[in-house]
Amino acid sequence: MNNAPQNTASSRRGSAIAWGLAPVAWILALVLWPWLSESGTVAIVMFVVLLALPAPWLLWASWRMPRPRVDTYLAEGGALLTMLVSVYIAVLVYMIANEGPAPIELMLIFFAAAAVLIAAAWPLPGRRIAYGAAALACVILGIGLRVLYSDTSYYPGIDFVTKDELFAYAFLGLPALGALLQVAWWLRRKSRAA
Repeated sequence: MNNAPQNTASSRRGSAIAWGLAPVAWILALVLWPWLSESGTVAIVMFVVLLALPAPWLLWASWRMPRPRVDTYLAEGGALLTMLVSVYIAVLVYMIANEGPAPIELMLIFFAAAAVLIAAAWPLPGRRIAYGAAALACVILGIGLRVLYSDTSYYPGIDFVTKDELFAYAFLGLPALGALLQVAWWLRRKSRAA
């Protein structure tokens, strides 16, 4: 009697459950971190590692996990969700009490996020438009928060869009547009194949 197919199915199911719960565990660790950590350098390093974790997570899902499988898609989706939250937290940390342009560290964080998205899209032609749009949003925000600083609530030369609106358009709008264009590309390719 051969149990290999049952073991493989059980293993895949366990992997899917683990990757499905991974974002929940990451967010719980982030929420509970202030109460579980000690103050000082170790706590700051742990926090930075926790915020940086979505980058290798996304690269692992893109480069190493087999496709098409449910656990791979759950790992990829969880990595993207936690990366979005991580970058937003970085913006809050660096900009919440900042008077003036964004610090260079925040610009480098955005550039690093863009580089991770491009690297993750490399082996996945079916993700290149969506990940490319998200990477473009990161570059625009990295440069915009640093260079397009103004004392008013409007960016120079863009007096009909406030800083918060421009941030929301770039941070959420460009990736959403990229995802829609990616779906349109998939549908067009599928209709041509049929």
